[in-house]
Amino acid sequence: MKNIQTIFKKEAYTYFNTPIGYIFASFFLVLISFLFFYGLGGNSFWDLKVSSMEQYFLWIPMLFIIFIPAITMRLWAEEEKSGTIEVLLTLPIKDYEVVIGKFLSAWFFLIFVILCSILVPITILVLGTLDFGLVFCGYIGSFFLGGAYISMGLVISSLTKDQISAFMLTLLACLLTFLMGYQPILQFFGNTISGGIAFFSLSQHFESFRMGVFDPRDFYFYMSFILFMISLNVFILRGKK
Repeated sequence: MKNIQTIFKKEAYTYFNTPIGYIFASFFLVLISFLFFYGLGGNSFWDLKVSSMEQYFLWIPMLFIIFIPAITMRLWAEEEKSGTIEVLLTLPIKDYEVVIGKFLSAWFFLIFVILCSILVPITILVLGTLDFGLVFCGYIGSFFLGGAYISMGLVISSLTKDQISAFMLTLLACLLTFLMGYQPILQFFGNTISGGIAFFSLSQHFESFRMGVFDPRDFYFYMSFILFMISLNVFILRGKK
């Protein structure tokens, strides 16, 4: 546990003590707030005239496709490029401790950024009524969706040697898992195949949270996915040794 805390603090320090972290947080919060309140195609908060955050959480999976790769691209790729991974692998630290420490630091940063949007539900509450159940489920779902994307980005970063490649490959992977739950694409494959494809879509399992419904099956899916990706990352790390 102590080693995990050490790795966690080291990585978290990088997020909170560099301009990149603040640029990411500010840009993410400004963009999602703009899309929610002013939107595209007449689906904004002011157009719908409904005091609900359902549309806010609608944008989360799409924005994660861009922003999650920016969080995870440096986690292993930077270690490879700078050569510090060789030192890290020779330290008396277990492989899983390093992976978990890196994962938790990125996840903690994302959760911190999402929680900074607390002014949005407060604004809606001032303007009208607010469904606290939907807000709670939406935030919980956002945390676990982000965690799943981060775990996948962590694996991809461990397979690359530069941050640009890690960013692009993670972006493509996130986009793929999003499109696997996109209804027009599922309709193209038909009812028989679409069910199996949608099951492996990270964004599809977010839908119940977005609607304010806590489905334990979606929770277990995200937890299983995260644990699988962490285990895969440990396996890759041992291969590098």
